[in-house]
Amino acid sequence: MAASFIGFGALVRGLEIGLLPGLLSTLFVWALPGQVVLVNMYAEGAAFLAVAAAVTLTAVRLLPMVILVISTVRLEGAPRWPLYLLAHFIAVTIWRIAEDGLEELDRPKRVPWLLGVGITLMASMLVMASTGYYLAQSLPPLLAACLIFLTPSFFFISLFASARFAMDYLAIGAGAVIGPAAYHFYPDFDLLVGGLVGGTLAYLVTRRRRRGS
Repeated sequence: MAASFIGFGALVRGLEIGLLPGLLSTLFVWALPGQVVLVNMYAEGAAFLAVAAAVTLTAVRLLPMVILVISTVRLEGAPRWPLYLLAHFIAVTIWRIAEDGLEELDRPKRVPWLLGVGITLMASMLVMASTGYYLAQSLPPLLAACLIFLTPSFFFISLFASARFAMDYLAIGAGAVIGPAAYHFYPDFDLLVGGLVGGTLAYLVTRRRRRGS
């Protein structure tokens, strides 16, 4: 996670949009795929609604994780606002930590514990992103390029690591093919078009195969 945010900071530097927007994306989005989409489309000058739609689509995958974690920490009669605050911090890392460690805690202690973990992680990743940003400025060009490459490499590997079905692999392949073409024709919406069209095609193809079988 630290290496990925170092790479993200270097990516922000490479896009020449300033450190502050990158740090704000960490504070308000707090999911690296959404952050990469946000800063990339921001640097390309995409329309606000297009950026919001793309970031929202990347966040939909987190909804089941949020529901699962909240259901394991909620207390009857307790105030709801800590849960809303906690929901902001729930991404893949917090979900995995919750899966491994919540059962050992008494239920009243779970929300404060997860909030502490979430705030600590976010503060640490703000430092890592800043580190990557300034390293990309001071390192030789080749090493700086390697830092920038950390983030897309992490995502590409994690896509295959999380793939379980034929539709997952087909969506990855379709997105890899469609993405460069989308950048050529629609540079402001390349990630949105590549992900949406590639995922839809994968769904339709595998759905037809299931019906045929």
